Amino acid sequence: MSMIKESLHHAVEQLNDEEAQRVLAFAQDLKEKGEISPTLKRLASDPAFEIPSEEGNVLRRVQPIQGKGIPASRLLVEDRR
Repeated sequence: MSMIKESLHHAVEQLNDEEAQRVLAFAQDLKEKGEISPTLKRLASDPAFEIPSEEGNVLRRVQPIQGKGIPASRLLVEDRR
């Protein structure tokens, strides 16, 4: 076992059950995020789709649309009354 894993193992042994459960959940989440889903891999191979890099994760700015008439949110509230 590497020195880092041994150190981690020793640190985990010092935790109570609740803390160990939180560390386990974090480790599982970390492992899941490190893998690219098969669906995303399949879409990336299709030229019709542009998959953004994980680094950017930024959406383009768009101008909001100005609609005419009564806002849908107001219609929904009035309909529910």
